[in-house]
Amino acid sequence: MRFGLIGLGSVGRIRRDALAAAPGSALSAVHDRDRAVAESFADGATIFETAEALFASDLCEAVVLSTPPDTHEPLAVAALQSGKHVIVEKPMANSPGACRRMIAVAESVGRVLTVGFNQRYFSAIKDVRQAVRSGAIGRLSYVRGFAGHTGLSEFKAPWMYDKGVMGGGALMDNGIHMVDLMRHIMGEIESVSGVAKGDIWNLDRSEDNAFALLHGRDGLVGSLQASWSEWKGYHFYLEAYGDRGMAGAYYAPMRSRVISLDKPGGKARVRRRFYLGAEVREKIRGWQSTAVDTFVEEFADFIALTEDRAGSGSIATAIDGHRATEIANAVYQSSESGQTVNLAASVFGDETS
Repeated sequence: MRFGLIGLGSVGRIRRDALAAAPGSALSAVHDRDRAVAESFADGATIFETAEALFASDLCEAVVLSTPPDTHEPLAVAALQSGKHVIVEKPMANSPGACRRMIAVAESVGRVLTVGFNQRYFSAIKDVRQAVRSGAIGRLSYVRGFAGHTGLSEFKAPWMYDKGVMGGGALMDNGIHMVDLMRHIMGEIESVSGVAKGDIWNLDRSEDNAFALLHGRDGLVGSLQASWSEWKGYHFYLEAYGDRGMAGAYYAPMRSRVISLDKPGGKARVRRRFYLGAEVREKIRGWQSTAVDTFVEEFADFIALTEDRAGSGSIATAIDGHRATEIANAVYQSSESGQTVNLAASVFGDETS
């Protein structure tokens, strides 16, 4: 499949490298507002002066949008209406309403729309999901997760912590991955309560820490924190607990742990996995090398979707992208009101923003 790429910043460069490594994929068209950036990036792909010109061309069948979240809706809608399949980076958009409108257009034109939640493809996350789905830890009871980094020192541009662009702070940045992963493990989330705090960086409406309690079906509970004040540096974990054990994913470095009991309170069997090859590779080539691998897998699943074939089951659909944004916004609503927020059963709820 031939892909066009809009937005040629740091994530766009990782996407380019992944397309070069992905079987059955090729980068054929690019656009960036900075022509010089596009020329240094293109590597044989055709450069388009505008996104609209790229969408109108027949040089690609699909488009990847690696642009700020506030641009995702207009760009995705234009691409879909031009007949392209679309991948948007996370978060899907900066509001639930924008996500719903994107979904409506994708359904009306019969094109595939997915969201770049590539952490679903982390080897350790796959270990946790397999442990839960296989029953290796018994009946799932609760899940907890954390995603944090040092905050403003991580950002290359002010828009990256601007609520008007991002839709929020830490929870819509690194935390949105964790929101999606919690739902990926737990299943559907029915209600949310939480607190968003902004007393460290004191940014305009963008929280530097968010804490959420997610209520799933059959009594499942998830707790998570997203942080821009993890002074030790980037840290991530997700742990699932059942009545006969637990499974955890940790990064960086990537590792996993599964503890299985023969019965509640019984003898424990512990399995640990260390991904030494990935750790060495990251020391030499950076964390981007792991991101490339996840994007390669995502591209394979994306192509399968466009061809009505079954993929690995890990790709995040547009519904998944909407739900993650909806859950994050429910945390903000709960923080303001002090009340639990119930989520609509349908992706097209009554709210319009």
